[in-house]
Amino acid sequence: MPITINLKSAVFAVSDALDLVGVSDFQHGKRVAMIARETALLLGLPEARLENIVFAGLLHDMGVSSTTEHRRLVSDDPGVDRQAHCERAFHLMQPFAHLSLLANAVRHHHTPWSELPADLGEADAIDSNLILLGDRVDTLLLRHGLENPLFHSTDICREISALAGGVLRREVVDAFLAASACEAFWISLVPRHVQSYLNDLELPLWNVTIEFPQFRHVARLISSIVDAKSHFTASHSLGVAQLSRYLGERMGFAPDALAKMEIAGLMHDIGKLCVPDEIVEKPARLTVAEFSVMERHSFETYQILRHVPGLETVAEWAAFHHEALNGRGYPFRRSAPTLAPEARIVAVADVFQALAQVRPYRGAQRLDEISHTLGEFASKGILDPDIVALARDDLDRSLRAATQPV
Repeated sequence: MPITINLKSAVFAVSDALDLVGVSDFQHGKRVAMIARETALLLGLPEARLENIVFAGLLHDMGVSSTTEHRRLVSDDPGVDRQAHCERAFHLMQPFAHLSLLANAVRHHHTPWSELPADLGEADAIDSNLILLGDRVDTLLLRHGLENPLFHSTDICREISALAGGVLRREVVDAFLAASACEAFWISLVPRHVQSYLNDLELPLWNVTIEFPQFRHVARLISSIVDAKSHFTASHSLGVAQLSRYLGERMGFAPDALAKMEIAGLMHDIGKLCVPDEIVEKPARLTVAEFSVMERHSFETYQILRHVPGLETVAEWAAFHHEALNGRGYPFRRSAPTLAPEARIVAVADVFQALAQVRPYRGAQRLDEISHTLGEFASKGILDPDIVALARDDLDRSLRAATQPV
């Protein structure tokens, strides 16, 4: 059957992935969405605008995949470039119809009200200011601590009031102060309540089904966010996706299965957003402690993807790329009887592409070296020997699939 995916669930999954970048401020995008929507309600904005504001809040930091950049952005350093990630997010959103509706609001979520471009439409201007409001409120909240937001509400409201007329539109500030006068507003920002708030929203304009060509763009968007984390992994996910599809074609899989394998390859490393940059880019062997952090990423991939209806099997194929036929892989310790052929293909593609790419601790391997390493992994019971044989059968074609983006 053709792949059909719920758009709302897919975007929520992207938001979950973006949460991983913050590490210490989990659910930032979700709180921004909630704060912005509750304020927008008192401005009397129509339902379609309210829905778009929710998703703009969820995805406003789409341009940030580096934990180092994230730490700079949440600091008080006035010299930090806060616009670069906004521009990246703007360009990532442009090609996709639904996301393009959010692009201007996201692009200007760090632009003060008094400095917005004159040619920006009023709706986009207000929406961007609502996201800026939510971002500022949550930044203040994180500095005070999420344990008891209500206790810090007076201080936060005072600081937000001081921004009226310059950084924030005065009407936006007034609506925020009215919305936040209710104790429930602040109590709802506690982590265990934020997800419930979003789950309770119907969001009918985004609660729609999209088919593979559209979702493929979303998956590519996700892969570009993940691969932007480090120049060492540039185009890694795309290469894994292309090689997975090529190997699947060689094995005679049907078109729908090939499409799912491609999706799995594109999103297999989505959980790596939680791994600090200094571990991803370490030019030496990881310590035991560092490797235990790295081992989280495939588990996080599974947790994010398995909640998207239609991606249940894809979640396994993507997340099992570090499992081994001999049962000594991670993080689920799966063994040959419980590893589907599609998961085995993604695993081979992941190793092949990584070997062909420059990494901080070594250069790119030659084809003969890649072939030798793959053969060793197969002989040790790590990778499927039949799939490795396919990859080695035409190394030049496999290399093109793994390293030349289409």
